[in-house]
Amino acid sequence: MRMRSSARSAAPLLAILFVALLLGGCAREAPDIREVRTSTEAYFKALERKDVKEIAARSTCVTSTNSFVGARILNIQPAQHPRMAALDSLVRSSYAAQKMTDSIWAYATEATADSLFNRARYFSTLAAIYRNAVRAVPLSAPGTVIAADSTVETREIRARFRYAGPVIGPRPVDREQILRILRAPGGKWIVFSVFLTEEDPKPEMI
Repeated sequence: MRMRSSARSAAPLLAILFVALLLGGCAREAPDIREVRTSTEAYFKALERKDVKEIAARSTCVTSTNSFVGARILNIQPAQHPRMAALDSLVRSSYAAQKMTDSIWAYATEATADSLFNRARYFSTLAAIYRNAVRAVPLSAPGTVIAADSTVETREIRARFRYAGPVIGPRPVDREQILRILRAPGGKWIVFSVFLTEEDPKPEMI
């Protein structure tokens, strides 16, 4: 009886200790990571509400909201700090590669058509990502002039998107996606790329 009584009296203390450990774990999250998480979750909420105005204020890429019911962040990668000049160079080089592969694909044979088409689509996707990254800069810090030698901050985020509804079927479907976000000096975080993990083109430097 005495042992049972001790166990019952210890249970509330264990519960309090468990909650304290959880709160302590949250508090240990670095402020910059917490800011990334908060901004990304606000973007998810805008997608869930299908709030076109808020989505446009938080992103420069097109993302389908059909059947989207929420998302959860799985991982936030360390920051990268590309220079604006490097981003501009990536836009130009990817656009040039896209034009070249488009031209070659126009003369493709039956044997080479598929591979050349996939190559052209890859460079087209890259060019769009880099353009969206550059477009995210003024959206992040409106009215601020960012010099060519200035750096911006980017993050890669792995998240699980959930889709549900009549189109999806009786059970929700989860899909893992890769998001990329950018922040200009003194600005807010802007989403500029969202792809399924298996389709992500893995752009350089961002």
